[in-house]
Amino acid sequence: MTESPKPLGMSDFFALEAGEYLERLDGMLAKGDNPSADEIVRLARALRGSALMANQHAIARTAAGLEALARAVREGRRAWDPQTQQIALRGVDDLKIFVRRAGTWTDADTAKAEALAQQLEQLAGRPSAQIRAVEALGLDAGARAFVAREGAAIAGTLERAAQALRADPLGHDPLQHVMRALQPLRGLAALNDLPPLPDLLEGIERAIGELSRSGLEPPASVGELFQVAGSAIARAAREVAERGRPDPEGADFRQFAGLLVKFMESEPDAVSIGSLYYSDSGPHIVSRGVPAARPSTLGKLELVSHGEHLRQAADSLERAPSATQRELRAHTLGTTFRALANAGGGVLADRVAQFAMAGRDAVASGIAVNSPAAFAAELRRAGDVLARSGTGDEEALATELDALTAALRTIQPGAAPAPAPRRAPAPKPAAPPVAAPVVPVGKATPTPTPTPTQRADQTIPETPDLVGSWAAYQRLAVGGIGPASLAELLAGAERAPVAPAPRSPGPSGTPSGLPASASSAVDVRALLYRGERALRRAEELRATAKQVSGDALRELVEEVCDLVALAFEPGP
Repeated sequence: MTESPKPLGMSDFFALEAGEYLERLDGMLAKGDNPSADEIVRLARALRGSALMANQHAIARTAAGLEALARAVREGRRAWDPQTQQIALRGVDDLKIFVRRAGTWTDADTAKAEALAQQLEQLAGRPSAQIRAVEALGLDAGARAFVAREGAAIAGTLERAAQALRADPLGHDPLQHVMRALQPLRGLAALNDLPPLPDLLEGIERAIGELSRSGLEPPASVGELFQVAGSAIARAAREVAERGRPDPEGADFRQFAGLLVKFMESEPDAVSIGSLYYSDSGPHIVSRGVPAARPSTLGKLELVSHGEHLRQAADSLERAPSATQRELRAHTLGTTFRALANAGGGVLADRVAQFAMAGRDAVASGIAVNSPAAFAAELRRAGDVLARSGTGDEEALATELDALTAALRTIQPGAAPAPAPRRAPAPKPAAPPVAAPVVPVGKATPTPTPTPTQRADQTIPETPDLVGSWAAYQRLAVGGIGPASLAELLAGAERAPVAPAPRSPGPSGTPSGLPASASSAVDVRALLYRGERALRRAEELRATAKQVSGDALRELVEEVCDLVALAFEPGP
C-alpha cells in the first residue's frame, strides 16, 4: 500500500512559481540585444509579489532592485549594453540561489540579498517623477499587486452577475456575491488616493442597494451597467499596477457614470389602475382610494444628522478631481434629498422639504455639476442650519432656509458662490451695562456721527474667525481700549482684572461713581474659548485639517484636544 503524497506548503508553491519566473527572465536576458523591457518589469514585479505573499521579504527586496533596473532601461535612463546585460543575468542567477535557500535562510543570506538590491537600485538611478509620485502615496509594489488582483476578481464577479441578471432579472444572489467581492478593496487605506476607484465601488453599491430595496423588475440596461462596471474596474486596477494611478476620465468610467445616472433617475412607469382589469363590463373600481398618510415629522436628531451629511457632501463635491466624478457625487445626494423631501409637517420640516426639492432640481438640471462651488456653498449653509436645529428656534431656522432655497434656485451655470448671509445675532442674557464707546461726562454729544470704522462694523458680522475677530477688535477700539499690545495682554492675564459691580448709570450712560473707562474693564479669561465657543472653534479646525498635513496637522490636533477640554468648562 503506497502512502499518499504530502501536500505542498506555501514555501513549495513559492519555489515553483518563483522558479518559473526566473527561468523566463533568464531566457529573455540571454537573447542579447533589445529584450522586452516591459516583459522584464512585469516578471520582476510578479516575482516580488510572489515573495511578499510567501513572507520572503529579502528576496522581494532583491526582485525590487531588478525591477528598478528594468524600469530604468524602459524609461531610457540607462542603456541596454553588455554591462547592463551581465548585471541583470548575475542578479537572476543570485535570485535562483536565494529561492533554493528559502527553506534554510540565514542572516548572511539577508545581508547578501540587501547588498544586491542596493547595487541594482544604484545602477537604476533616480526613478521617474511618476514612480516617485506613486511611492509618495505609499503604494509599493505589494499594494499595486493587491489592487490588480482584487480588481480582476471584482471584474470577473461583475461579469458573471451581468450574465445572471440578463437571465433572471429578479435574482439577487449574484448581487450578494458582488458585495462580498468588493469588501477587500474597500478596506484598502490608500483607496481614496486612487480616483475613480472609490466612486466606482460606491456607484456599484448604490446600484445594488437600489435593486435590493425596490423589489421590482430592474430595467433591461442593468446587465449592461454591471458589465461596463467590470470593464472600468479591470482597466483602473490594471493602470494602478502598471502606472500607479488610474485615469479618472477613462472611457469606461465615463460610460459607467452615464449608465448609473440613468439607472438611478429611472422610475417605474405609472399606469392607471383601470388599465389592469379585463376589458369587460366590470365591476372594476368600486370606491376611491385613500391617499397614503405623510410620514411623521423628522426629529431633531435626524435633521442634525442630515445637516452633517450635507456638509460632507459639499466638501466631497468641491474636491472631485474630474467632471465625471463630480456628476456621480452630485447624484449620490438623491437619497438624502428624497428623504428630506418626504418629511412630514412642521414649519421647519416644510422648509427642509422645499430646499430638498430645489436641490433635486439643481442636480437634475446639471447646475450641481456646472456650478459646483456655488451649489456646494448653499449646500454647506443648509447643513449648518440643520446642524443647529437641535437647539435653535424653528421659526428663525425656517426663515434662513427660505433664503437658501431662493438662492439655490437662482444659481446660474458657472456662477461663483454667493457671500454667506449675515445671521441675526442670538439674544444675550442680561448683563451689567457696558458702554462702548464710552463718552466722558461733560463731553457727550446728542447724536455722535458714526466713524468709518463703526459703519464697517455694521456690515461685517463678528463671526468666530479672523475677519470677525478684527471686526470685534475695531468695535472695542472705538471704546478707548488703546492700541494692541502684547505686553498689556500678558500683564492683564496675570492680574485678571474683573469688571466692577454695576451701579446705576449716570447721565452719560456710565455707572455713577466710576470713571468712564472703568465700565469697559473685562476679565481677560472671558476672551478664552470655553463651552459652545470651544466647540465652534474645533469645528472650524476640522475643516482646516482636511487641507494640511505633517507638522501643521499635528499642531491642529493638539489645539483640538485643548478645545475639547475647554468645551466642558462653562462659557463666560
